[in-house]
Order: sequence, then structure tokens, then C-alpha cells
Amino acid sequence: MNAPPSTTLATPGPAPLPRRIAEFARYFVASAGALAVDAGLYRAGLQLGLAYQWAALVAFAAGAVVAYVASIAWVFEARAIRRSTLEFGLFVAIGVAGLLLTELLLWVQIDHFGWPKFLSKAGAAGVVFFFNFGMRKTLLFGTRMAQGRRVPPPPSP
Repeated sequence: MNAPPSTTLATPGPAPLPRRIAEFARYFVASAGALAVDAGLYRAGLQLGLAYQWAALVAFAAGAVVAYVASIAWVFEARAIRRSTLEFGLFVAIGVAGLLLTELLLWVQIDHFGWPKFLSKAGAAGVVFFFNFGMRKTLLFGTRMAQGRRVPPPPSP
């Protein structure tokens, strides 16, 4: 016999495997979209004559916003933090940690092991994708952190 939906949602255990796989697939699509925005704005900034540092900053920020909006609207089923400003700040902080991890991995792979730059970037991107997903799922959008309940988005300011 199936439990009523309210009982099922109150259970703090992990989501069933098919739901977790679907959530991961949605995160992959959302990340690809955010990357497309990031890369497109970076290229546009360079073509407009922005210094690459400023173009990268603007592009990263826009990509983070796209990833965040997709994450709260489509990817994740639970939200552990009620304050959207705190949630967004932590979301971006995890992204910055991923960026720093990318730099560290590139430095180790290229400067210490002499691996090709493109291969090193691909490997680092894969590691950081899983790092970002795991941290965001655990700290921001995990059902254990949310105690099994979907936290509604806060009212708009």
C-alpha cells in the first residue's frame, strides 16, 4: 500500500534512484545552458573590446544567475534555505570554489605533470561539475537539509 504524498514528502531519506538520476540530468542540461551563456557573453565581451578579465567576470556572473534560476525553478525538488539572498550567495560561493578547484587542477596537470592544456581542462571540468553538483545538492537543495519538505521560494522584494 502506498503512503499518502504528505507522508512520503516528510521522509528525510534520499530520493529514489530514478528521481535522483532525473535531477542529475536536469542539472547537466542547466549547467550546459549556463556554460553557453557564460561562453557567449565572454566572446561578446572580447569582441566589444573588454579586457578578458572583465569579460570573464561578467560572463561568469551571468552564467551563475542562469544556473541558479534553473536550479530553483527546474532542477532541484527541495530547498534547504528560505532566504533567497543567502541561498544565491552560497550558490555563487560554491561556483567560485569550483573555479578555484579548476585553477588548482589545471596548475597540477599542466605545470607539474606536463599534460596537454585542452585535455587538462576537460578533466578539470568533469571533476568540478561533480563537485558543484554534490555541494549544491548537499548544502542547498538536499532533502535531508530541507527535512524532506519543499521550501517555497521567498516572496519577491
